[in-house]
Amino acid sequence: MDSNKYVLDHFDDFFVVLFEKNNKVNKLVILKEKFTIDAKEGDLLEIQINAGKSGYDFKIIQDEVDETKQRVLDLIEGLKRK
Repeated sequence: MDSNKYVLDHFDDFFVVLFEKNNKVNKLVILKEKFTIDAKEGDLLEIQINAGKSGYDFKIIQDEVDETKQRVLDLIEGLKRK
C-alpha cells in the first residue's frame, strides 16, 4: 500500500479537504464519514488507501509537526531580537 503525507486544510459540510504536503496542486477530498481520526486543521497526516476496507488508514505525524513548529518559533525569536 502506498501512503502519502497530507495537510488537513478544512472541513466542509460533508467532506474533509486535504492537500499533499509540499504540493498544493494535489488535493484529496474524503467524505467525513470515512475520516476516522480526530485531527484538526493544519495537522500533517499520513494516509494510506486501504482497498480491503474500502477506505483509508490515517496517522497523525506529530514529529514533523513539532519540528516545523519549533523552526517557526526559532525564526520568530530571531526576528524579535533584531
